[in-house]
Order: sequence, then C-alpha cells, then structure tokens
Amino acid sequence: MEFLREGGHRLLLGSVGLLAISVSVALAVRTCSRWLLVRKTFNEGLPTEGRVLDAYVLPGDQGRAGLQHAIVGFRATDGREYRLDIDTDRRRPLGAQMRLRYLPSSPERAVLVEAGRGTVRTVLTLLFLVGLGVVGVFLTVLSLL
Repeated sequence: MEFLREGGHRLLLGSVGLLAISVSVALAVRTCSRWLLVRKTFNEGLPTEGRVLDAYVLPGDQGRAGLQHAIVGFRATDGREYRLDIDTDRRRPLGAQMRLRYLPSSPERAVLVEAGRGTVRTVLTLLFLVGLGVVGVFLTVLSLL
C-alpha cells in the first residue's frame, strides 16, 4: 500500500513537471512570434495617423491602477477603415492623433509607434518562462529518481 502512495506522488510530480514544461514552451513560442510580428511591423510597416474615437478604463484590482484603453480608427492605403482597441499608458482625449504602423497584409494588427517594440518586456517574460521550464524539468527528473 505504501508503494502505491509513493508511486502516486511520483506520477503527480512528473505530471506537474511535464505540464510546467509544456506551458513554458507554448508561451515562449507565442511570446516570440508576437514579438517578431511587432518587430516586422516596425521595420516594414506603413506609417499612418490614427484618431482616438473612444476611451475607457478597465478597473484595476488589489490596489493597482486601471488599464487605459483607446479605440483608435485609421484608414489604410487601400481605403478601408479600421478600428483598434489599444491599451495605452495614459488617458487619451477623444480626437487625439496617434501614430501607428501596420503591415498591408494585416492592418488589423497595427501597433502604436510610441509604445515601442516591447523588447525589454519580451526578454523578462522569456526569462520567467525559462525559469518555469527549469522547474518543470527539475520536477520531472525528481519524479524519476
């Protein structure tokens, strides 16, 4: 009976480890692909001017400030109009102009120029995910011993 309990613990430990590895790899791939898309948009994208059509705040929790959002409209070179919901660092007045860049193949994924490429945030996210993956490997190896 003791053997079954120990085996169950090992199975649980190994499962949690494999789950941590899987989640860290999946999120790392997603984070890198998003960063590469933003980078490509900054390097190859077309510049345009957008206008704030609406603004709202998502309430914060646990003492954190709310997240500012702006609905920004712009016209692509093909003449079609697009609206984006962009999280911003500060409140934007209605009608304010914002500089955007977009790829002609996907104007619905335009990026705010002043927000930057997000490289520091991406690196910190990847470091966290590497740590999660190392914990997952450690738990998996520990379950095999």
